[in-house]
Amino acid sequence: MTRKLDMCLVRHCAPTLAGLKAGNLFCLDLCEGVVLCDILAHWNQVLNPKGVLARVIAERHGRYFIYVYRNNALQNLGNCCEVRDFLKGFGYMGFDVDSLLNFFQKRMTHSVCFPHEVGVFLGYPLQDVKDFIAYGGKKYKLIGCWKVYNDVPNCMHIFEVYKKCRKIFNERFEQGDSLTNLTVAC
Repeated sequence: MTRKLDMCLVRHCAPTLAGLKAGNLFCLDLCEGVVLCDILAHWNQVLNPKGVLARVIAERHGRYFIYVYRNNALQNLGNCCEVRDFLKGFGYMGFDVDSLLNFFQKRMTHSVCFPHEVGVFLGYPLQDVKDFIAYGGKKYKLIGCWKVYNDVPNCMHIFEVYKKCRKIFNERFEQGDSLTNLTVAC
């Protein structure tokens, strides 16, 4: 069962495991007999030495939203004045990693859908996150991992890098590589 859950993590989080992305968010439906805290303990035991952490960010109807992130990348976002100003607009007051995640978790728990700032936590370009909000998800120039409003050529390149990363990581995992071997240290 652990290998199957590890495969789910690799499938959804390869760019973060590779150090290309600040974080990934995915939904996990647990099978009977699977204990979430055991899964997270296993993942964090493997990932934490590499600077990657996993935590439940929300639960809805028995489905768990798992956020896998690079601690240093998230701290860098919290240190960015433009990101801070943006997040202040949603009520964020602390910008260390724990404060950011605790408030993000509250926002996720109390939102019917995803709060708009989720893009920041996933490492999307801030201007695209702002424009997504301003245009209500419309008038985008390209859709891929996110809706792109600016710098289409660069975003197309990023999408291709993520796609290639996912392909390589999934192939390597299927060939027997472990999470430890796949995860790049920061």
